[in-house]
Order: sequence, then structure tokens, then C-alpha cells
Amino acid sequence: MTRVIFKHIRASANLGDTWCSPYDHLPGLSERWTTSVHDLKEPTPPCDAVIYGGGKIMGGLAETFGPHDLAARHRIAWGVSTVQKFPWSPRYARAYRQLTLVGTRDWDDRRFAFAPCATCMASDFDAPTPPEHEVVAYLHHWRAPKMGLTIPDDIPVQDNRYGDFSQTIAFIASGETVVTNSYHGTYWALLLGRKVLCIPFSNKFHSFRVAPGYAKPSNWRQKLALARASDEMLALCRAATEDFATQVTDLVDRV
Repeated sequence: MTRVIFKHIRASANLGDTWCSPYDHLPGLSERWTTSVHDLKEPTPPCDAVIYGGGKIMGGLAETFGPHDLAARHRIAWGVSTVQKFPWSPRYARAYRQLTLVGTRDWDDRRFAFAPCATCMASDFDAPTPPEHEVVAYLHHWRAPKMGLTIPDDIPVQDNRYGDFSQTIAFIASGETVVTNSYHGTYWALLLGRKVLCIPFSNKFHSFRVAPGYAKPSNWRQKLALARASDEMLALCRAATEDFATQVTDLVDRV
């Protein structure tokens, strides 16, 4: 039976990194193939294909390829970020040359197939409970203080080190408006249909399938009215994920 290895930053304190692998959200793949999941830094076992991602791993991906990665028939990136700080990156280019198929989570990068983070397939997004708070904040734990982003005591706050996925989605859903400087916090809040005010710290925040509202750490309280919701984000991302899954299975199953 075809053996497929999934690799991503699994040993991480960042919940978005921990849960972004399609291995965890598309059980049909494990039924189709013999599969296992590994942290990106672990050696890759012998296999027919390796699926990397999601997450922002492209910059260092080429350095993680071992002999079994290179011997596999296919190396596939799924739900990875393909935007980088500079217009051209030698590190990204080295990884692209070794990959059979690239699925980007960045909607505006038309070089590759659109493959949003596979967490959109989680059942937690199907029927979120009604909001309990006008505003909640979901923060990147060390970026927030570095940016000078502060939240008043009367607003519920959680950061991205909290390890329970379902409880985190429930927390985000508890806010009518979600203020966040987390990539996955922005993404999950949009999937939930909540109004989102994103406080970005890099260009990766400007490539969502549907854009949130944006503000700065210094003025977000004055910009809450700019928060944007989407009633189509979940369906769009799930359809794109299913389309990319078909591309992947067709490629891996091809003799």
C-alpha cells in the first residue's frame, strides 16, 4: 500500500503550527494510504510521498530534506505560506525546485494552487455557539508585547500557546468581534463568521481568501468599526481544500 508521510512543525507551543496538518483534518487520506505524521525536524522514513505543511515553513524547508525525502516519488507542500519578505528568495527557490506540487495558503499568489490551512475542515466550525462578549482578543504570545499591543482588562484574552484546539475555537467564537495579531486567530475568526480586526506584523496577513479589517497596535480601539465578517469564508476554504485534496490524491495514486 502507498506510504505517505506528513510533516509539519508539530512540536510547537503555537497552536496554529501544531494543528495545521491535513493529516489531522482529512481522515480519508489515512484510509486511502498508509500514513504517519512527524515533526519537520524528525528524519523522514522511507515512503512514496511526503506532504509538508501547513504553516510558514518554506524558508527553511529545503534544509530539512533528507535521503528519504529526496527518494520519494513526490514532495508536496500543502497549506504553506509562499509569500516572503523580499520579492525573490534563494531559500524559497531551493525548496520549490524539489517539490512536485505546491498548495499555497496565500490567496493572491497565483503561481500555485490555492490550498488554505486544512483546519477549516474541523467540525468545530460547523455550528459555533452565539457570541457572549462584544469583543475578545486572541494574541500571538510574544509578538503582542513586542508590538506594544495591549488589551484592556475588561476584554477576554487568550494567546496562541493554549493547546486545546476545540476550546480555542470556542473562545474565538465567544466574541462578536475578534481582535487578533495571530495568523490563525484571524483565519479561524473569519471561518467562524465573526467580525475580525487584524493587527498584522508581516505581509502574511494580507493574503486571506476574504480580507479582515486592519488596524495598528496604537489605534485598534478607535478602529473597531473597521472589523469585517464573512459569511462565505468557510465554504470557500473548504471547497478549495477538497479541490486540492483531489489534486494530491490523483498525483500520489498515479502509477
